[in-house]
Amino acid sequence: MLRLTALVLLMAAVLAQAWTAAGYSNVAAPSTPRPAQRVVVRTQLVPASSDGFDWLDAAAGFGLAIVSVGVVLLVVAARRAHFRSAEN
Repeated sequence: MLRLTALVLLMAAVLAQAWTAAGYSNVAAPSTPRPAQRVVVRTQLVPASSDGFDWLDAAAGFGLAIVSVGVVLLVVAARRAHFRSAEN
């Protein structure tokens, strides 16, 4: 079934390529060129409200990461202890 699907997709791609190469595309070329328009691209994802580094946010994030790792380690240790006691 997978080979048949791959074969059908391959044939569709080949036919689509041949169809567009022969000039049977439905997309019509514009008859008159449009004048150039000015485009504004914003490069900042978040507007800068302050120029400094916020150490309090960094410390809170680091503390949360450490606590999360500790909780995961405790859960893993508890599961290992539970499985060891179940084997005995």
